[in-house]
Amino acid sequence: MLFSDVIGHNKIKSILTRSVRDSRIGHAYLFEGPEGVGKLSLARAFAQMIVCENFQTDDSCGVCASCSRAASQNHPDVTIVTNQFYDASKKSSDILVDTIRSMKSDVYIKPFLGERKIYIIPKADTMNVSAQNSLLKVLEEPPEYCTIILLAENREAFLPTILSRVSAFKFFALTDDEVEKYLAENFEETDPSQRRLLAKMSGGSIKKAIELLENPESRQLREDFFDCIFSIPGGSRKTIYDFSLFIKQNKDEFEFLINILQSIFCDALHILQTQNAESISNTDKKVKIQKLSDSVDTKNILKALEAILKANDYFSKNIGVGTISQCLGLELWEAINDRSYRSKV
Repeated sequence: MLFSDVIGHNKIKSILTRSVRDSRIGHAYLFEGPEGVGKLSLARAFAQMIVCENFQTDDSCGVCASCSRAASQNHPDVTIVTNQFYDASKKSSDILVDTIRSMKSDVYIKPFLGERKIYIIPKADTMNVSAQNSLLKVLEEPPEYCTIILLAENREAFLPTILSRVSAFKFFALTDDEVEKYLAENFEETDPSQRRLLAKMSGGSIKKAIELLENPESRQLREDFFDCIFSIPGGSRKTIYDFSLFIKQNKDEFEFLINILQSIFCDALHILQTQNAESISNTDKKVKIQKLSDSVDTKNILKALEAILKANDYFSKNIGVGTISQCLGLELWEAINDRSYRSKV
């Protein structure tokens, strides 16, 4: 994996490549950001440049034996840490304490081919306290040849002692143009208008864009959620319950649904401010969003957006989806219908 293969995140790329050129590679990094925006790809590109035998100014050479092994995920000094890597019988996707202990045993064995060993830990924020404390022992006194890269969506899940020992990089959602560029380069057979729509629907996640392209269930989920949302304007209080139930039944897709919800109200706000429905994100739902913007004023759209951002913040702090969805449904109903739930009118 080359840095040039990774879409976006140019500032982070610049910092990481400079650290390799200057031989100032850290012992521990945290790559934090939404799923599917390129954290793993950039970690792999960083690892490949570290082990490269002839790296260039801003990338690995891509042709040496070490690059070839790293690109095929077959380099003995580059490890992507999963439970199954150390024990094929493990089924959990959460990083277990036994996995960290196995990794620690390997850490203290010197590199096989190069000067450094790199361990990339996806879903690092799923480690429980015991696993984090086990990892902390390595972070406190790391071997001089070891680099550990933690990949996470939520830094709040880490112990303060872990966070104090890593160099943290914040990854943001990709732009629509960046996602569309990726789809154009890797799915050339798709219609350009479809790529544009998928990029807008993806919430800045290439992974989600691919899921939407390849998985009809994801597209159907979006359709069903739109129906649920647009039953709220003028609807009875039962629509609050229906909305909350829909979120709870699809809690594994909470972030995807929140991105859809935020995009709807951003589109409605855009129409209110510009009187132009042609450049909204959800172009296939233009008629419904135009109707929403005609019935809700700017003040209440901003209230709805505030409620959505608050719900997303609560989710990042591991508050239950059931509680979040009930509160969010109530606040959206009040904002959309310009009424208080407690109103007797």
